[in-house]
Amino acid sequence: DEASGCRVDDRRCTVPGERQTAQVPTVWVGPNDGRWLRVVENTAAPPAACAPRPRDARDRETVAREAPIFVAVASFRDSLCAATLHGLFSRAANPRRVRVGVVQQNADPDPDCLEAYCARAHNDTRLAEEADPGEAECPFRSQIAVKRFSSTEAKGPTWARAQDADMLPEDAEFCLRTDSHMAFASAWDVKQIAQWFGAENEFAVLSTYVADAAQIRADGSQVNVNGKWEVPHLCSIQWQDGHVRNMQAKAARNLQRPKLTTLWAAGLSFAKCHAERAVPYDPSTPYVFWGEEFSRTARFFTHGYDVYTPPRTVVAHDYKHTQGDKTHFKWNGRGGPNVAHNATIQRIKRRSSERIWSLLGMPGGDAATAREVRTGPYGLGTRRTLDQLETFAGIRLSNRSILANRCGNIDWVPWDCAAAMPDVTTHNDKEAAAGTTTLGRRTEAPPPPADDLLNDGPIVLHHHRPPASTTEEQQQQQQHAAASSSTAAGPAPEDLAPLIRDLDAALPPHDDQPLGGRRPKPPKPAPPRTDDDRRTTVFVTTKTDPHLLGLDDPAHPAAIAADGGHYRLTVLLPLGLLCACGCFILRRVVAAVYRKRRRSKTFRRLTVTKVY
Repeated sequence: DEASGCRVDDRRCTVPGERQTAQVPTVWVGPNDGRWLRVVENTAAPPAACAPRPRDARDRETVAREAPIFVAVASFRDSLCAATLHGLFSRAANPRRVRVGVVQQNADPDPDCLEAYCARAHNDTRLAEEADPGEAECPFRSQIAVKRFSSTEAKGPTWARAQDADMLPEDAEFCLRTDSHMAFASAWDVKQIAQWFGAENEFAVLSTYVADAAQIRADGSQVNVNGKWEVPHLCSIQWQDGHVRNMQAKAARNLQRPKLTTLWAAGLSFAKCHAERAVPYDPSTPYVFWGEEFSRTARFFTHGYDVYTPPRTVVAHDYKHTQGDKTHFKWNGRGGPNVAHNATIQRIKRRSSERIWSLLGMPGGDAATAREVRTGPYGLGTRRTLDQLETFAGIRLSNRSILANRCGNIDWVPWDCAAAMPDVTTHNDKEAAAGTTTLGRRTEAPPPPADDLLNDGPIVLHHHRPPASTTEEQQQQQQHAAASSSTAAGPAPEDLAPLIRDLDAALPPHDDQPLGGRRPKPPKPAPPRTDDDRRTTVFVTTKTDPHLLGLDDPAHPAAIAADGGHYRLTVLLPLGLLCACGCFILRRVVAAVYRKRRRSKTFRRLTVTKVY
């Protein structure tokens, strides 16, 4: 491959900085497994695979512009909830198709999310013009549903998100699940559907730990981070309180398609709504935090769904005014129930954890609970097994261990085709079923693959599966053609790219530059990392890598030196070590002086006693 300098069949090839161009998608996998690897995943499913391509027979541009979208938002005493609702409608290319369900958990003095939104939207001229005449006072009020709970009733994220199950409209085709303190790119609704089509998978779920809101400018345009369209990539885990916990996101660059990954995140989840109906949130796991995401990862996986990292940041998270603000309310912190010191809550939390451990066959669960959970609506699917999940994610649930790094090139896991097909029929399928028979089997040629979202040039096809109705010989020919197309340089197929370019053309032009106002510097190859380097590595405790938040600026006080996703605090670390050493020495000196004075007083008391 001339662009990357890698052999075509090398799936562990490290791409040096000078070769990381727009035509070379790469992913960071860590110091022990290379650095920036070229993304070359399998381009075709095995002949026996029965996974469907996107089944909608309508024109993809029509779907991207018009398909109804339901947005599920859970809010706990969040003053940013109204701004999130306003962004959903004001930044949408077609706000009339957006429906929102808010689960609000407030105390008496907190502003009501809907009322605050109405006050904000009332002054938005564009929204007032596009809304129905009867909603001029509160544009799109009829498209927002709110369930209100007292903050004293809050039982954690899994319980809160389960409350919106009956708020999902029957005609909703796409579902976005996100938080109540988010920012949105201009035309986010069209762009997110276009990204979903790029996965070429009816069961694709776009999910990741969301990038910082600074990656979306005030006018709705997107920042080209580090000049390489860098995005968070969720793929590594650790263990916390007996549960699988997603670690901070690594990073991917110049993705031309969604990148298959192993983990799902609750802060951003975008898929066809049959995913939410087939894998609903379990309301019987109150007060669980760390076990939320992986338990749903397992349920998605076994039901046949695949999680992908989106190639562009369309929805972003306001970390500054949430994690970075000590006055911000949190259900397990300030303003919430006293979770850590309430014995009753701790007993309920323990039972919730045991329910998840039973579901996943982990130590701490029991067989009776496992049978109850797995056979109910919140159990595992039959398309794949837990053993396959362990291999796919690189973990061992039975002894809570990590087996392998799965951040690089990974393969799509075939389904058990004999398992029952999940019901993916939507309200609109009855009117748009022309050209299709059963899911994944068409009476006509499938639509062309989705185009590169923002760039022209060569692309990497992910999981370009042949139609199930073809013969084995035809499947092999298609696989060979798909494998060849993944390495041959050529123009991207025209599909949704013109639509995205037209939407972006309406925005003011911006120079591509990373956060912090710096222009991209010529990339330099990273030096070999030594054991000494690894001992001095400090992980920044945010859900996204620091350079995605603009902290890799040399002018920043922390002076964080970038090394492919892991960072050495070149100023704060030495100062911290110096302060620690100084405190240790001072403590020893004070202790020695205190002991000496104490011995001296004791000696004088003994001497006086002897004299008298």
